[in-house]
Amino acid sequence: MMIMIVAVVALAVINFGYKAAGPAVLADREFSPWAQSLVEALPAALLAGLLVVDLLGQYWQAFDWTVLPGLGVAVGLRVARRSHLTCIVAAVACTALLRAVL
Repeated sequence: MMIMIVAVVALAVINFGYKAAGPAVLADREFSPWAQSLVEALPAALLAGLLVVDLLGQYWQAFDWTVLPGLGVAVGLRVARRSHLTCIVAAVACTALLRAVL
């Protein structure tokens, strides 16, 4: 789990640096539509990759099925336009409840 925290922090620092350097390098120029769509898709792709690796465990051998209902709750609440914090708290509560009961 510590590796995941380090990875998330590292990605946050890289993202901050990327977003800070962009205006300085590009000045008043804008990305092409293709490059803009690629840049907008990167955070979702990185998050999906982190979720898959965390869900399946090291070498994809430690599948933790209790996370799936929590992810479902988070997605459902997000589709219902709830805040990110509400989605996270509800997902954690659902997963913790499942782990406590089972």
